[in-house]
Amino acid sequence: MTLDKISLDKEIILNATEEVIRRFGPDKANITDVAKSLKVSHAAIYRYYNGKAALWNAVTERWLANLHAPSKSILKEDSPADIKLFHLLEDFAEAKRRSAINDPEMFANYIKLAQNSMQVIEKGIEDGINQIQEVIEQGITEGIFFIEFPYQAARSVYLATSVFIHPNSFADPERKQNIESVINLLIRGLKNPQN
Repeated sequence: MTLDKISLDKEIILNATEEVIRRFGPDKANITDVAKSLKVSHAAIYRYYNGKAALWNAVTERWLANLHAPSKSILKEDSPADIKLFHLLEDFAEAKRRSAINDPEMFANYIKLAQNSMQVIEKGIEDGINQIQEVIEQGITEGIFFIEFPYQAARSVYLATSVFIHPNSFADPERKQNIESVINLLIRGLKNPQN
């Protein structure tokens, strides 16, 4: 496929960038490599992204969006808030582990990219907190959760479960049991009217 027959757009550039990163790694890959793989000039890439950092951030942002796509469907479940919150937190805990198992090479590359994309990572964290808050607010409306400050509760829940998104936790033989125990404890705390 040559770009004479198709028009260049951000999606094509991101796909090519992923392949270049897969081939060379995030430290050695550069915009010139992406341009060469697309058979376009270096300047053509700059029309869409103003530099390597912006392009790498876009790749990281897309990876995070794909990683957490299942959580969007969980939010649409017709379930009580406590069940929905369990599913959401379980998905948050398992998403990166699935990625590490299904595509370990790219997962390692994305971990490196994420270290240099803190703004993208912070946005991803905030999105996760907002999703938890949405479910907590549903639970308050349903009379399941008794929380005065849903955002602070959501942030605390996110922080309490964030240990499970780190690669160091992936090999723990008791990981699944630990995830379930922590999530159940948090849900019981949200249900307790003695907060």
